[in-house]
Parts: sequence; structure tokens; C-alpha cells
Amino acid sequence: MLRTTSVENYDAWTKGELPFQSPEVKNAFEVMGNILLNPDYVLGGTTGILTTPFGDAPLPLFDDPPGCFMHRQASFIVNFFPEGTVVGEGVDYFYLPPIDPQYGSPVLGSGSLLSMGVDSPAVREVMKFLATPQSVEKEVKAGIFVAPQKDVPEDWYPNNALKGFADILANADTFRFDGSDLMPGAVGAGSFWTGVVDYIGGADLDTVLETIDASWPSE
Repeated sequence: MLRTTSVENYDAWTKGELPFQSPEVKNAFEVMGNILLNPDYVLGGTTGILTTPFGDAPLPLFDDPPGCFMHRQASFIVNFFPEGTVVGEGVDYFYLPPIDPQYGSPVLGSGSLLSMGVDSPAVREVMKFLATPQSVEKEVKAGIFVAPQKDVPEDWYPNNALKGFADILANADTFRFDGSDLMPGAVGAGSFWTGVVDYIGGADLDTVLETIDASWPSE
């Protein structure tokens, strides 16, 4: 969605204001389908997509000869690589290029969300601290965190892969939180999830989109 339509449409979609049946959302599904439903593009075809455990999906990259040459996934997928794998040696990554140049270079991500349970001066000071580089220094230096703060020093990252991930994030024209995580659970973790599975399994797209829209909570 971030690569095929405006960020305004993306935001409206995550709020339930732009239906799944809209031309913009249907087009995003079809662009996705042109890749995932093409057996020449996906190892094992749609059966492989539906039956391969998440953590096993990148492993064919390491077969000899490789079972595939690219795997589209979030930065945390390196945690599922074989032990001893060094990113940049034998396996590497690149930023997924834009589809339509008019929408710039967007980045989709997820992360930890922080909020105040009690509004008090002390809590406000804690929230201010959490916005500083110092609040994430240990996690960044330990190699378990890509910081959202723009002023985190690059040399805090312990390897080139994490430096590269941080650079991609810092240079994004647009950043948005994962759409399904922003939606009500009944949709994002429910009908949207099952709808994509049904679509990959051969279900009619219009029916899938209609079913997802019908599941959106009324309040």
C-alpha cells in the first residue's frame, strides 16, 4: 500500500476509512498477487507459501546450490539464519525499491509503543528521557535494537548490517507502522490474515475483500 498509493490512503485504510474493496487496496492485492501467484517467482509456489514455517522461509538461501536468491522480510529475519551466518558474507540485503516513484521511498516497520498511564511531572520526565539516544544506548550497542531516534551515533551499532538498517530508516521519505497491527484485532490478526491466506489459496479476490470489510467492528 505504501508503494502503490498515497500515505493519506494508507492511513485511512488502517483506520477503516478506506475499505478493502476500494480500487487502491484491491490494486495493492493484485500487485502482490502478480508475484506470489506466479509459480516461476516463488519457491514451491502457493503451496510453499502456505506450508513453510515462518522461520524456515529464508533457509533455502543457504542451500548449495541456493534454492532461492531473494527473500523479502523484515530486518529481524537474520535471527532465523543458520548459526554463524555473517550478513555481508555470502548473504546480504538491500532496500526494497519503490514501485511508483511519486510515492518516494517508504519504509514499513513495527516496534515498541510507549504511553503514559498517569500524567504527572515525574512520568513526563521519564517519557522525555525515553526519547533520547541515551535511553536506547545499551540495546543498540548490544545489537538488538534499531533506534528510532535520528541522533543515535552510527558507531553505536556493532555491525554493518545494523548500521545499514538504521540508514534505511533514517533516509525514508515516509515511515508507517505495520498496517495490520494498527487495525482492530478482529481484522488485523483475524480476517485480514485469513483473507490473504484464502487469496493465496485460490479464493476470489473480490469475495476476500468483501469478507474483510464485513468483519470491521462497528465501533
